[in-house]
Amino acid sequence: MELSQDLVRELTTLTGMVLGQEDLLSTLEEVSKLAARVVPGTDAVSIMTFQDGRPTAVAYSDTWAKELDELQFVEREGPCLDATRTGNLFRVRDLAEETRWPAYVERAAAAGARSSVSIPLHAEGANFGAMNLYARKPDAFSSEAVALAEILAAHAGQASQVAAAFFRHRDLADQLREAMRSRAVIEQAKGVLMSQRKVTPDDAFVLMRDASQHLNVKLRVVAQHVVDTGELPSRR
Repeated sequence: MELSQDLVRELTTLTGMVLGQEDLLSTLEEVSKLAARVVPGTDAVSIMTFQDGRPTAVAYSDTWAKELDELQFVEREGPCLDATRTGNLFRVRDLAEETRWPAYVERAAAAGARSSVSIPLHAEGANFGAMNLYARKPDAFSSEAVALAEILAAHAGQASQVAAAFFRHRDLADQLREAMRSRAVIEQAKGVLMSQRKVTPDDAFVLMRDASQHLNVKLRVVAQHVVDTGELPSRR
């Protein structure tokens, strides 16, 4: 597979991605968005892992990928679950003709999915989840596209291992649990600011981000202050 200059440039950003993000969840979100941009045939990407023993879509390029993951969780079957369990890659060329996971593929096809690739993620000597690529067209993923996706999945696993050490958490599960709690608080705070200031979700996030940078405190601290008081924190 010949790599374009733009693709090489995108891939080189992976090396510094951990240091450029606030936490592991943010890193995985950036990997999922990068995969959606650069892997040919891809319409959406998700990264799933287990939280307190339950599968969770912790990062995704858009909500369609998250919904497709959650169909697998509801049906308790599907390629991302099997990729995590077995450590094997699962490539679905056409969900309309797929005979594995019958309950899941029927609902996924109804939701507009026609092909997918699920790649196990490895860190700290174990499988901890899967990266899932979805397409609205059948047989959307060539062998070259799958190989590129495997490179990105390997970087996601490596980033997870590095991030767990860099952010000084006991393990990946703790890191992801804390990140999910932070996301929930940030979403609550965005809702408060949207209602109070009549702004968009993006504008609400920018207000909190600017306060975080101005006060030199974590974004989640700013968000918690907004949830608790209804106001952005100010320097005193």
